Amino acid sequence: MIYYYDGSFDGLFTVIFEKYQEIGKCEIKTKTDQVNFLESETIKTDLVKAQRVIIGIKENIGDEFFENAFKVFKSNHPKKEEVLAITIKSCLIYGNVYLSSPKKAAVTFRSIVKNFNHETHAYKGFTRFREIQDSYLFAEIAPENDVLLHITQHFLKRMPAEKFIIYDKNRNKASLCEFGKYEEVEILEMNAEDSDKEAIFKDAWRGFYEAIGIDERKNEKLMQANMPKKYWKYLPEKN
Repeated sequence: MIYYYDGSFDGLFTVIFEKYQEIGKCEIKTKTDQVNFLESETIKTDLVKAQRVIIGIKENIGDEFFENAFKVFKSNHPKKEEVLAITIKSCLIYGNVYLSSPKKAAVTFRSIVKNFNHETHAYKGFTRFREIQDSYLFAEIAPENDVLLHITQHFLKRMPAEKFIIYDKNRNKASLCEFGKYEEVEILEMNAEDSDKEAIFKDAWRGFYEAIGIDERKNEKLMQANMPKKYWKYLPEKN
């Protein structure tokens, strides 16, 4: 049996509420236009039911688990819905001890959270801003997981007096931040042009980088160990 939902966090929790007894014996997927000949049912999002699940998680499993559950939901794991549903049900039955067990769902849950945290930490350090039109600071990211919210919250604390945009190229969405306030919007195409000041700084930085660099002592393996190559495209000195 396949249960479809609208792809929202509340939608998934509605499925968990309504189909609690079937968890572990079913598939949970987002609704698509693809024709599926297996038996299926679409579950409509119910905010009241979703909230009851959220309250149950926080009261019986804890706030930390709820935060990690949100990370699993935001991950790119293909079976995240089933992993999340089985882990929640199992924790409600057996307690938090289930999380450290060798059960398949628990192991996968921990692995997803670890991967999500690692990528979030990397982007906190490797995200590069440049000044564009209207004095906005602009950064592009292309993460495997949907870490935009977590990255944005980090930089809101670091730069509360700035206005900046973080654009997730893989998901065509961006966070628009102005003086501590945040809004996430869908963006199909982003045309960000460097300000005159930014162009001067980039030229100066490239000149400095070339001046201090010694071609004979370049160590690309060490560079990749310090910063994976997928982040290089956002560095002025690498373009």
